[in-house]
Amino acid sequence: METPVNGAHKDADLWSSHDKMLAQPLKDSDVEVYNIIKKESNRQRVGLELIASENFASRAVLEALGSCLNNKYSEGYPGQRYYGGTEFIDELETLCQKRALQAYKLDPQCWGVNVQPYSGDCLIHMACILRRTCILRRTAIEMSGPDWVGNSSWGNLNHQDVEDCVTFPVSGTSCYSRNLDYARLRKIADENGAYLMADMAHISGLVVAGVVPSPFEHCHVVTTTTHKTLRGCRAGMIFYRKGVLPNVGYRRHQVVANCRALSEALMELGYKIVTGGSDNHLILVDLRSKGTDGGRAEKVLEACDRSALRPSGLRLGTPALTSRGLLEKDFQKVAQFIHRGIELTLQIQSDIGVRATLKEFKERLTGDKYQGAVQALREEVESFASLFPLPGLPDF
Repeated sequence: METPVNGAHKDADLWSSHDKMLAQPLKDSDVEVYNIIKKESNRQRVGLELIASENFASRAVLEALGSCLNNKYSEGYPGQRYYGGTEFIDELETLCQKRALQAYKLDPQCWGVNVQPYSGDCLIHMACILRRTCILRRTAIEMSGPDWVGNSSWGNLNHQDVEDCVTFPVSGTSCYSRNLDYARLRKIADENGAYLMADMAHISGLVVAGVVPSPFEHCHVVTTTTHKTLRGCRAGMIFYRKGVLPNVGYRRHQVVANCRALSEALMELGYKIVTGGSDNHLILVDLRSKGTDGGRAEKVLEACDRSALRPSGLRLGTPALTSRGLLEKDFQKVAQFIHRGIELTLQIQSDIGVRATLKEFKERLTGDKYQGAVQALREEVESFASLFPLPGLPDF
């Protein structure tokens, strides 16, 4: 070790600089990152967030995410860690498990919960499924299996499809606006010796509030994320009936009420809503009858709200804006903004022709001809959105 000179190391300035760096706030330490976060904060503040899987975390959640817990390795489970010094991590994880079971009124003698997974669905599939298993509602990227098929032009779930694919039925609502019949799905599973899993990531907060049916009475395994209608951090949980696996209320009621108001307002404006409405937090707007598609409408709505795949509609959700305080009457205004954006989409599409690519559509949208209309609508949206506070930390 270096001998101090007059009681100090000769590289004291270096250590002083290091200590200063550790104590600097982000805006002084990395202005580029700070400015990007500020821009994103402003985008959220002046926009109307209708992505069904997004929400706004509270200040308390953001403070916990930025705490000293970030510094600790904690591989393993409470009482079985690979590293020392994890007693408070154990305490926190155990508290999280206890609260998760309490939130859904589950008996800890019958149910367990893993609060660590980054990909709960993947873990369940690996634990419960043999190779060459047919799974209902998984994407081709993960493994093979058919999506559900609607039994009418309204897109409601056809339970016969489930009966034809019963090794491991998975019930989820990421793109389904009606309640699921868990009792019927469980009956089908039991008749075929199958496990029934519910992926309730989108509706987990609504289940806590009791505004949609709970999957726990009928399912063997239930997975969820924690950042959607639960409005927490980005994480996941696996609830499981013990022995099955090998080795907030008002705002959430308002989410459903707001979604119905948005659905009704859009139908009054002539839009077709898949399934004819919603029982939860999201709606699917079918734009085919309007002669356009979701890809083009999305670009216009993004422009007014600060691959060339062509989805046939829009998935809209109400959790995030409900967190900002919007009520039914406010979503009627939101529906008008959406309608005006789609009308502008149709104008541009008529101008360039239906055979034009999405790239050509975007080029025309950003051209001089339509910038006045886009700017006018953007200013109205920003003025309206600014009436509602954005949850989170005051510095951003």
